Amino acid sequence: MGRRSEWKRSSFFIIWVLLLWAVKSSLAPPLSNAATLFPVKTELVSIFTSDGVRLDGAFYTPEKAPIKPRVGILFIHGYAGNFYTSVQAFLPKAMAERGYPSLAINTRDHDKGPKTSLFEQSRLDIEVMVKFLRDKGYSEVVLVGHSMGTNRVLFYQAEAQDPYVKAVVWLAGPGNLFEWNARVFGRAKAEADLKEAIHLLEIGRGDELMLVDLGPLGKALYTPRHLVGLRGPATKSDPFQNVARVHRPLLIVQGTADRLVDIRVAQQLEEKATKSSKVDLVFIEGADHQFTRHQEKLIKTLYNWLTRVFPAE
Repeated sequence: MGRRSEWKRSSFFIIWVLLLWAVKSSLAPPLSNAATLFPVKTELVSIFTSDGVRLDGAFYTPEKAPIKPRVGILFIHGYAGNFYTSVQAFLPKAMAERGYPSLAINTRDHDKGPKTSLFEQSRLDIEVMVKFLRDKGYSEVVLVGHSMGTNRVLFYQAEAQDPYVKAVVWLAGPGNLFEWNARVFGRAKAEADLKEAIHLLEIGRGDELMLVDLGPLGKALYTPRHLVGLRGPATKSDPFQNVARVHRPLLIVQGTADRLVDIRVAQQLEEKATKSSKVDLVFIEGADHQFTRHQEKLIKTLYNWLTRVFPAE
């Protein structure tokens, strides 16, 4: 009888503790990675650069948000990408659902057509995109680059020192593009391709098309002028040189199962970001170059970082 009474008292105590825990949990604030999700309005947009190039994309804005946000996000795709595939297919809309208006838009050398533009011209693309967000009323802009888009956003901010750009996000970047080719094909082949392009440029054939093997990315048509601009000794695409001139907070995100880039590049970039006011490096375990099976982790990583960089007023 005594044991049965003791068991009843123990059971009552356990139930009481569980009920108390449930009540406290219901009153506790939400976890940091929890977010109110808003309906999203999607608007297809076309804008023109200062040199007359038309850029098409999508603008995602949260509806019924309690306070009009001051921060807008600009997403820049990677090599041969566009505004509706890869990371751009899910991340801009997800950020808008969490209260951050987002613009995903094609650069002038989007998709897999012949590459004839100069890398430096990407500054004109990003410049007009930032202006678009400013004209919409967003006084603070976050640049998010994926893959080779990381080279573009770092170059833009290093060159422009745009006061409206308040943070830069780097997703799965390849690093120095000549070194990427040397790693994929061997240094001798990378040097031979660059030497051929420089020669054609010097003899006045810089705007002709040459077939370039990009290994896992397939083959592409480049002009020698385009190739030298990306990989030559005077290139402005090197992220390690550019990040050293960026003063804004920087988030670096890299998947550990990325077969396209050397994941050590992310650590090297962190080391070079000596001027940034805040640098955070996040590795997502098991994620590939597109974050295919780790979309939610990437979304939470970016959202949580933004809430720390731009605290609610």
